[in-house]
Amino acid sequence: MKNPSPLIRYSFIAAIGFLFVGALFTMVKWPAAELFAILGGASTVALYVLFNRAAAVKRTSAYPRHAAFLALVTAIVLKSFGLSIGSYFMFIALVAVLVWFVWSVLEELPPSED
Repeated sequence: MKNPSPLIRYSFIAAIGFLFVGALFTMVKWPAAELFAILGGASTVALYVLFNRAAAVKRTSAYPRHAAFLALVTAIVLKSFGLSIGSYFMFIALVAVLVWFVWSVLEELPPSED
């Protein structure tokens, strides 16, 4: 797939910013938290999928990264609406990040000589 343009790359940064603002507005209980969380979450997931399709190297350690990313976005959106199930998704995101870290470290090791 073609390399994404700088405009799309900067759009990803802006989408992450929207998601972050949605999380901050949720913490201070401002009324626009849902709007920022939904806009940031939807655009971040769309651009994340686009970037993963354009990736040159496909690794199996990316599966827990995908799970962590989706669980984190889902947790932020659910918490912005005041749903307590978002806490469980945050826990799933934490576990997925730890699995991703361990898996990527083990993937970099040379094969064993049995």
